[in-house]
Amino acid sequence: MKPTTFWEIERAKSRAAKVLFLIFFPFFTLSMLGLFYLLKFFWGIFRGGGFWEFLLASSFMSLILYFMAKAGAKRQRILNFLISLKAQKPDLQDLKHRQVQNVVREMAIAASVPEPEVYIIPVLARNAFSAFDIISITEGAVSSLERDELQAVVAHEMAHYLRGDSYYKGIISTFIMAISTLLGASLFLSGVNKNRDKNRKGGGWAWDFIIVVIYLYLINLMARLLNAAISRKMEDLADARAVQFTRNPLALASALYKVSRDRVRGLASFASPALSSLFIVPPNINSLDEGHGFFSNLFSTHPPTRKRIGNLLNLAHADWNTLRQKAVKKRLKGDFWVERDGKWIGPFTLEELLEKTWVGEGAKIKGKEGTFIFGPQFLQKFTRTQGNCPRCGGPLYETHYEFVPIIRCGRCGGILVREDRAMKLIARGESLITRQEMEFTRKKVEKTREKLISGGANPKTVDPSSPLKCPFCGRPMERKFFNFVTYTPVDFCPKCKYYFFDGGELETIIAGLKRIDSLYK
Repeated sequence: MKPTTFWEIERAKSRAAKVLFLIFFPFFTLSMLGLFYLLKFFWGIFRGGGFWEFLLASSFMSLILYFMAKAGAKRQRILNFLISLKAQKPDLQDLKHRQVQNVVREMAIAASVPEPEVYIIPVLARNAFSAFDIISITEGAVSSLERDELQAVVAHEMAHYLRGDSYYKGIISTFIMAISTLLGASLFLSGVNKNRDKNRKGGGWAWDFIIVVIYLYLINLMARLLNAAISRKMEDLADARAVQFTRNPLALASALYKVSRDRVRGLASFASPALSSLFIVPPNINSLDEGHGFFSNLFSTHPPTRKRIGNLLNLAHADWNTLRQKAVKKRLKGDFWVERDGKWIGPFTLEELLEKTWVGEGAKIKGKEGTFIFGPQFLQKFTRTQGNCPRCGGPLYETHYEFVPIIRCGRCGGILVREDRAMKLIARGESLITRQEMEFTRKKVEKTREKLISGGANPKTVDPSSPLKCPFCGRPMERKFFNFVTYTPVDFCPKCKYYFFDGGELETIIAGLKRIDSLYK
């Protein structure tokens, strides 16, 4: 009978994971026992040994590997991985990052465990992973997930932390590594043996080595299959625990739906197979992961995402239509339209209007009460900062762009943002971009490419104006392409680590990435 509550799922998956893990030790012991007999039969090694001696030696090797795995399963490896991804602790001046920290604290209380360390990975891809007492979430997930979805993702990772799944996986990985090492050694010896056998009549490969290599290949394959089976049970169990902590299966289903639809960006950093099993959804696209056939169930470290979502929808007594409606982020209906290149674009709310960097002083705005001109009076509620805009010399104000702290010019709309916060702006602004802005971007990119073809792939070809001076240190800023999607040149101060985006450049970059993402989907 199929489990219908998270309690039943938890009991079933926990029992299965423990059984599979306990199988691993006798499996390795028997594998070594078989290898000893092969060595004795073919080459006379361990000739004086019998069954009990071999069994004792195999068991001793298993114990040594187990304690080596426990000693080697250290969080420093995960920290090194995070450093390679330029992950950072949450920026508490960023309201979204502060929300992540609060959610982790809430889930730690719900799980009755010490609060784990939190890291944010600055990539657009949506994903999350945990190992030991570390939980890490990508900027794309932080920006796109609603609060209840974020709670569900953190609860899933908290379940791994609570059960110590990273230790299990570390121990199993050590056993697999040991078998792979034996396999590699055998392949090397088979090459040596081939040269030795050239002196024999007929030459060629030694059939005894071939048998040993095939045996180790099969053992290695079986170990990996067992590892994948254990990992799948752990993921199912973490899903059940997340529902137990949040009492909201629909939120986790919605989070998985969003994450699984967004595996086309930022995948190069997550290519390591050893670490991919730590993520809530496999970051590398693989058709086997989402299949339902025999081979998919054998080789995938995660259950099919669609199946996981289906189980959660059953617990929530909901269907796929309900899920899709929840997953779509609806923009609030605004009352303001802005004239751009002779066309009215909108509608925007007042908050969205103030965040549009292409809306500067003198922009014509139409609202319910008529048409008016945008001016610095709309920014007076923000804090005035020292220095002036490097582009137009206008006043600079401290404000936020989708909860990210920025410095904005009250005249031309240009913005200054710290280097470590630039990726946040790209991730956060995606939901604010309208179809009209995407169309403007498409036309602008086409014109930019024409310039680059005739004038060369240089930022000065697109923006030949004089270098800007940093408003903080007064030094000339470097001009470079922010990315090679829209070929938008931006200015950067290497000393102060600040980017300057002219009015509208930020939206151009975001719209270009959003357009590419929509083409993939």
